[in-house]
Amino acid sequence: MSSAAAFQGEPTRPAYVASKAGIGALTRHVATRWGREGIRCNAVAPRFTATEAIRSAPQWPDLERAALGRMHSPRVGEPADIAAAVAFLLSDDGAWINGQVINIDGGTILR
Repeated sequence: MSSAAAFQGEPTRPAYVASKAGIGALTRHVATRWGREGIRCNAVAPRFTATEAIRSAPQWPDLERAALGRMHSPRVGEPADIAAAVAFLLSDDGAWINGQVINIDGGTILR
């Protein structure tokens, strides 16, 4: 698990951002080292995901409004969105995907 923060940075959590960027480098290492042996390695990089804990926070309406202002989607992410991406990558349908960090973020990071 990486984070969209690895691609856009954050002003207050440099260690978090660096660790998530490191996930990308490790993902590429594993893919290049063991890919020819049939071992795939990918990562997903979610952004704002509305977990139960976040939805129950008193500031939820403000958090949701701010998140929607940063993305190109009509809704915020749900845990099921992340799970679906991981399930796809683990399935036979994702068999030819290797060494990638995939943003699951409602269009926050466009690349």
